Amino acid sequence: MRLNLVSAAILGLVLPLSATAQEARQQTIVVTGSRIDVEDLKAAPAIFRYIRADFVQVQVVCQSGSRDASERRSELEKCFDALVSKAASTDGFSLEGGDIGESSAPIDSVLFGDVYSTYNNQGSFRLTLNVDTREGETFDKLMKRAEEFLKSVKLNGRAESYLGTEQYLGARNMGAQRQNLLSDIAAEIQNLRGPLGASAVTATGLESRVVTQPSGPLELEIFIPYTLKAEWGKAD
Repeated sequence: MRLNLVSAAILGLVLPLSATAQEARQQTIVVTGSRIDVEDLKAAPAIFRYIRADFVQVQVVCQSGSRDASERRSELEKCFDALVSKAASTDGFSLEGGDIGESSAPIDSVLFGDVYSTYNNQGSFRLTLNVDTREGETFDKLMKRAEEFLKSVKLNGRAESYLGTEQYLGARNMGAQRQNLLSDIAAEIQNLRGPLGASAVTATGLESRVVTQPSGPLELEIFIPYTLKAEWGKAD
């Protein structure tokens, strides 16, 4: 497994969405990268939470080496249609267009011609597969389900498919997670003012985005990069 360790919000909505769909996508975050962001670690405050990833993203690649160009395209278009149909009828699986880790597009807005490409005598296309996590499921078991899903899709001619080597962890309902963090920070401020007797407590940075980074195969650490300043003594 190649675990990705730098956080980035993936909010690349390339086509207009309904209000409900757009709101749901804006409340989703995906974390990716190849190293821990040291600056994020330095800025990590005392108040944070661990949450379980809601889904894992992995790239699906389909390719064909058939010599005839029209046959090659036809094979892959049938593969595209079969993938989309399979995902739509399978609970816990969904597909997206766009470049995994960089942008995303609802699959119902993606045409085969948008993703199809050729190089020499080979044709291919790439989609992003989202696999919802299950309670108590390990990362290896989830990836096994992804492989089984892909194997169940019927291929034609010389078409073949495989999963990409990188995985991306995703979390939904980040608005609610932000409110949970703010409640925890408010409780910390009350603790400083009450039992610890601080005469003044100032909080800055609460308007910042939630920072999200993996802390385990299916676990995310989330926090708001805030700063608290507490003073003891007679308040002005």
